[in-house]
Amino acid sequence: MKKSFLLCAIIAAALLMHGCAAKEEKAAHGDISGNSTDIATGDFFEACDKFPPGATVNYSFTSSQPVMFNVHYHEKYAKVYAVEQTLADKLEGSFVVESDAIYCCMWENKNPKYVTMTYDMTIEKK
Repeated sequence: MKKSFLLCAIIAAALLMHGCAAKEEKAAHGDISGNSTDIATGDFFEACDKFPPGATVNYSFTSSQPVMFNVHYHEKYAKVYAVEQTLADKLEGSFVVESDAIYCCMWENKNPKYVTMTYDMTIEKK
């Protein structure tokens, strides 16, 4: 009985800590300037957040090699693109938030070497 209570307490603490970490990550993607990351060959990187509907999200990035980029969110079992996939090593643009879903900016590296990328995101609230 004591073991199951201890296990439940550990799981609850882990879930609480995970929830706090998710909130910190979400806040970090509100307005980002000059964030940098490396993406391994065959791997991808996402910056995801829930933005207020009607807001405009401006994005830009520069990478050492062209990467596949898109902005999407999931609606039930479908992936909806706010920005269609494109291959680029430098890009800037914006999209208007139409859903209360979590939007993800996604970069995929299909190059034979890792890429280094710097990106920015800013939100203009309605």
